[in-house]
Amino acid sequence: AREISAKASTRDMHLHDPTTTNEGPLSIATPGELKGYWEAHKRFGKLKWNEIIQPTIDICKNGFEMSKHMYDSLHTNSKVKMDKQLRQMYVDEHSNEFYKPGTIIKPDKLCRTLEIIAEQGGDSLYIGKLAEMFASDLKDMGSIITKHDLEEYEVRWNDSIPIDINGDIMYVIPPPASGILVSYIVNILKNYNFKPEDISSVNSTILTYHRIIEAFKHTYGKRTQIGDPKYVNIDDLVKNLTSSEYAENIRLTIDENSTKDGPQDYGGQFYIKDSHGTAHISVLGPNGDAISVTSSVNFYFGAAMTGNRTGIIVNSGMDDFSSPGLLNYFGLPGSERNYIQPQKRALSSMAPTIVVGKDGNVKLVVGAAGGTKITTAVAMIIIKMLWFNNDIKEAVDTPRIHHQLIPMALQYEFGNLDGVLQGLESKGHKTFRYRERGSIVCGIAQNGTGIYANADFRKGGEVVGF
Repeated sequence: AREISAKASTRDMHLHDPTTTNEGPLSIATPGELKGYWEAHKRFGKLKWNEIIQPTIDICKNGFEMSKHMYDSLHTNSKVKMDKQLRQMYVDEHSNEFYKPGTIIKPDKLCRTLEIIAEQGGDSLYIGKLAEMFASDLKDMGSIITKHDLEEYEVRWNDSIPIDINGDIMYVIPPPASGILVSYIVNILKNYNFKPEDISSVNSTILTYHRIIEAFKHTYGKRTQIGDPKYVNIDDLVKNLTSSEYAENIRLTIDENSTKDGPQDYGGQFYIKDSHGTAHISVLGPNGDAISVTSSVNFYFGAAMTGNRTGIIVNSGMDDFSSPGLLNYFGLPGSERNYIQPQKRALSSMAPTIVVGKDGNVKLVVGAAGGTKITTAVAMIIIKMLWFNNDIKEAVDTPRIHHQLIPMALQYEFGNLDGVLQGLESKGHKTFRYRERGSIVCGIAQNGTGIYANADFRKGGEVVGF
């Protein structure tokens, strides 16, 4: 249920003004998330649709407290203050500052929209009166998305890709999402036969992390070859990045003593922009069903525009595409496979993943928010739990490392040992500490003793049992 470009979209639509990729009406993609939930409900749902939506309506009407994370996020998108409805909800008119954490927020127009969705179904945003209202909102904003774009949106049902990890089966999501990148990292590393002893001392951790970082770098060298399989042929890419043999050949090229500084040494040619307006939920049902769902409006508060009739904050999903001739912050071109075409899905960092044990029971449900850091975060949770014997609390909470090839530096969180970082630097890795929240993981683990869940403290998520 990934958003798609409008039918009127063209590959050069942003060339006149590169800022239109991530703000304003041309940054909006045709949304698909709600229709995805609706189609899933029709196929698998047990409760009535309106019963599922009602708790959200209650929260909307009663109001909800602005969290610290929401407050911080408002400061990252300066356009929020320029939208009339967002300004009414989040800005104190006397001080012209954002309301403080703890302030009660009530998005009244959105409440009515949710009521219509509850009454008329999840396709009401695509066909019918609400769809007409939303299309009018989009037209007023200056978007090229039309009523026909909404009507023609279709959910794709794709099979997940099974990956064997020494008898456990990891299920990853196919392109244009990044599940095959998680599989590539794990496949490169699995023949090292990692065990807890490999991170038991500073020296052993240096070598282990070096190997992991090299796997990250090789993986991000392949990232921009991903595209929408409906528009580009990526059969060979999918075959290679899910192949144990292909990954093993890459592993054998890794130098234990040093790293390389050229992106081309890892197959990297392009850079893909990051995104931050993402959320993830992992679910394990009493009957054993497991669900891992990642959703996004791309940047915090999306395009920073709100429908006057519907109260819907629209996404800035077009920013996930590449445009010919436009260079990014690092002076690199975008990937041709990810150029805009009408009704196309853009490359996504999302990587919701499920691991099933040898006994056929779900072992791990995991996913993350955090743009390009999603892939490495999800891979590290799997590595820590399956090979280092971490529990879900340790795996999610411990400080992370990340390398995405460009910039050519190891990014790390506070809490990583200085001795380990110095050892990695001695192998040639440039390092810098990132101070933003990074990736936000939500995971559920199950073993013979029970079910254990952890929502990342970095964003203030919650765990709920029923």
